[in-house]
Amino acid sequence: LADIKKMMHYLLIASKDGNVQFSHYFVHASQNVRTTNEARVVGKCLSSDKESCHFVEDGDFTLVMRWFGPCLFVVAADKTENELMVYEFLNLYVNALHRYFGKFSERHVLFNIDRLHMVLEEMVVDGELVESSVKNALSPILVLDSMSR
Repeated sequence: LADIKKMMHYLLIASKDGNVQFSHYFVHASQNVRTTNEARVVGKCLSSDKESCHFVEDGDFTLVMRWFGPCLFVVAADKTENELMVYEFLNLYVNALHRYFGKFSERHVLFNIDRLHMVLEEMVVDGELVESSVKNALSPILVLDSMSR
């Protein structure tokens, strides 16, 4: 995972009890590596001070984490990347999910995982933020939704 230099390598959404409910990798990683890595990363984030610590060093990456309700969002980014920009990207992503779902909640992670991937793929390509407009990011998904009705 660490050989490829990209802004973001993966995004995880975990519950308070440490269960990974959503993962999206921008680089290839085997299922075995993913499972091992996710448990370690989420454990590390949950054990940090959630009130004051939003950035945790993890090998070749900086883990950028942010709580939205009961959901912990974690992005593994290159150490050279601007942590505040990644932190604000998480807010942008959740704002897009709020706009799409009405009010984003943990149940949306469980029952609409395809939509979470679609919104993320409209915003981030190959680990780089390519769309910062929530309206533009949601428009292809809304068109798809209107065609399926």
